[in-house]
Amino acid sequence: MRWMMVTGFLLGVAWGQSVFVLTPQGRLQGGVNEKAQVAYFLGIPYAKAGRWQAPQPVLRLEGVFRAIQPGPACPQRGVFTTRLGGYLPPQDEDCLNLGVWLPLAPPPPEGYPVMVWIHGGSFTGGGWAEPLYDGTALAAQGAVVVGFNYRLGPLGWLALPALQAEDAQGSTGNYGLMDMLEALRWVRRNIAAFGGNPDNVTLFGQSAGGMAVCTLLASPKAQGLFHKAILQSGGCTYVRTLAQGFQAGQKWAAQMGCETHDLACLRRIPLERIVPPEERSPAALLQRVEAGEFAEVPWKPHLDGVLLDKVPLQALQEGRAAGIPLIVGATAQEAWGDRLNGPASWGEFARRAEEKLSGRGKEAAQHYQARYASPAEAWAYFQTDRILLCPSLAAGVAQAAHAPTYAYLVRWRSPVLEGLGSFHGIELPLLFGTERTWPALLLFLSAEALERSRPLAQALQSQWLHFARNGEPFLPDWPEMKAGYAMGFDTLPGRMPNPYPERCGLFR
Repeated sequence: MRWMMVTGFLLGVAWGQSVFVLTPQGRLQGGVNEKAQVAYFLGIPYAKAGRWQAPQPVLRLEGVFRAIQPGPACPQRGVFTTRLGGYLPPQDEDCLNLGVWLPLAPPPPEGYPVMVWIHGGSFTGGGWAEPLYDGTALAAQGAVVVGFNYRLGPLGWLALPALQAEDAQGSTGNYGLMDMLEALRWVRRNIAAFGGNPDNVTLFGQSAGGMAVCTLLASPKAQGLFHKAILQSGGCTYVRTLAQGFQAGQKWAAQMGCETHDLACLRRIPLERIVPPEERSPAALLQRVEAGEFAEVPWKPHLDGVLLDKVPLQALQEGRAAGIPLIVGATAQEAWGDRLNGPASWGEFARRAEEKLSGRGKEAAQHYQARYASPAEAWAYFQTDRILLCPSLAAGVAQAAHAPTYAYLVRWRSPVLEGLGSFHGIELPLLFGTERTWPALLLFLSAEALERSRPLAQALQSQWLHFARNGEPFLPDWPEMKAGYAMGFDTLPGRMPNPYPERCGLFR
């Protein structure tokens, strides 16, 4: 075994076997990826939480904690990757654990930059331990990478007056957000032991994880816990008022057979009733994709006046996150699957658009008909722009007045499955270097596909890492968003006009 001093703590490495670190939380035993020269510590409990109660930090671990495999995933019905056979650890309500990846090389004097990943999944599914999110490739290039679980679905986001009354702060509907804040506090207390710099923490997240990044930018409770942010395919308006939360919570409690004031009844509900199994047929999967109107899902952050007092977009516009550099962006065809059930005529397009943009359906049809030949294809772009691309870029517009802000658009398509387009999440295996994990492997089955993706993977990783180190991208031709440009990530990256003015006029 050799010992390496890491910012005041000792890291002991037994080659090919284990790695040990002494942290303020206690002694941890992790593993070593010798090929990548990366150490990993998995399944570290950062908090405990009773059902619909604030998380209590795990400040001390007795003995030597074996952090060599992921802890339980939070209860859920799954996400797209797991429905296709992707791995997720066994589920348990005691799920507030995290993973850390770090280089084996001694850190610089100031410590490595810290990158904290927030997974997506509509706030109802997913987990940090999905193989897609393995932090090895990023850590190998000089960063400490952290991923964590947070409570999901009704366990994470149920809002009820009785729950608000029993909470010491008067919060309800934000148990998942409480978990995120507690995970960041764990990073603040412990990350120096892993060689990380607690004063250089970058949040990055995709989909609901991107929405969580924006929520944390806006939360008064998160100030000082991170210093840079990357918002991927998310948005800053996907929150609910307490009135909306109470209405949905009361309906859900009635479905569970409990009075809304009877918290004992609610806490006795078996987990299999709270998170029932779902149908896994292809038809059911396609129906979920088409019906995935995230704005209508009740399980998301709430404006409780404690953890979140304003719609995050408004908070950004008012300078709540002033001084925090931000990268925002999306994929060019987030909702490309919506072509499968798209309208057959422009009249039907206008009717559907009217349901989404009251009073502007005909205007939307004219706008998209001028740009696309097929109403089904146009519908996929309409949904892309409305649900994810424009809300993500709007966050950049809001933040650009208060901090360096950069925009991007991923336009790459897999040569193997080109018909899928630049779909929601296509950049994730490239960013994490997890192209060979299932089901991401489907995009890279040919040697040509893998080879053609390498420049994009290298560009994404180098940009995100350089931003985490320095608060700006690496490429000199990626100017700030307010200059009118964005970075296009295709087979090769290149500067492009900011897509917000052209694609988002209808949704401002």
